[in-house]
Amino acid sequence: MSGKLFIHLPASMLERHSEGEFGLYKRLLSYFKSRGIQVEIVERPSTTELSQLSKGAFHLVHHGRIKHPNVLNCGIAYFPDYWYVDPQGVLCDSSLGLKNPDYSTIETDKAQAFFYKLRKEYLETGVSKYAQPIRCESFGKGHIVVFLQGMSDPVARNMHMTEFEMLNLLVKQCSDRPILVKPHPKKENAASVMYAHAMAKKEPRLRVVTANVHDLLKDAYCSVSICSGASFEGFLHRTPAILFGRSDFGACSLTVQTEEELIHALKKVENCKFQYELFLFWFLKRRTFYVHDDNLPLRILRRISRTGFRLEPQEFC
Repeated sequence: MSGKLFIHLPASMLERHSEGEFGLYKRLLSYFKSRGIQVEIVERPSTTELSQLSKGAFHLVHHGRIKHPNVLNCGIAYFPDYWYVDPQGVLCDSSLGLKNPDYSTIETDKAQAFFYKLRKEYLETGVSKYAQPIRCESFGKGHIVVFLQGMSDPVARNMHMTEFEMLNLLVKQCSDRPILVKPHPKKENAASVMYAHAMAKKEPRLRVVTANVHDLLKDAYCSVSICSGASFEGFLHRTPAILFGRSDFGACSLTVQTEEELIHALKKVENCKFQYELFLFWFLKRRTFYVHDDNLPLRILRRISRTGFRLEPQEFC
């Protein structure tokens, strides 16, 4: 089957990038048009409407979670230059959460080189997915850093307990370490943040901070969150993550659902030997799409063709 491509963007993104001039979409548009492929940028409707779309066209849906033969879901995969093009969704909803990483075909030296390339790009510059203060603080060693995400649809669907419960259990079960709580940069007034401020007045060990995520992750005992991308960034520091929700990087983290599991995880995490270099290579190099890859448009065409849909003649697929 062949036909037209629709790229579905949310209204907020269309206001800033009316022609889809953003990230992966920017790379695809000029190439596809040069090949005579019909591409149209449209506002993203609800997921219910998308699931009913005609099979006569193919659809790339920004931050979708649509399981449909002629749909692939797109979005940034934690680091800005790496993108999902996934049949199930992005982040917590991506298909990567259902896969067991296979490191057997990954060359260790290549994984290490990639790991240090990422460290140079992000740690040395203090860059994160969201804007951060400059790196200028040191928090010593052995603290726990908590990343609050606030309430959103993905968090609500994937959390095993609320951020209020998470904070209460952490303070209760970890009496010997400082706890640094960082609000989400876009949700600094979330209810859980206000709750953390109130806790900090009673618990001297707990502080609410707005420092650069890399200053907080450096030398931390572990990170704690529902499923925050900042915990994923912590892998560059080799900082283990304890998650209170479903994620697609759970294979390289400890996920807890109960107080008993948290107690066990807080003890176990110190000796966890996660293979961060191999995991990041598997996740980012093998399973996502790098926007600066010279072959990106061709890789996307091939990814689409594996669904049984063709956007251009067979010789290009």
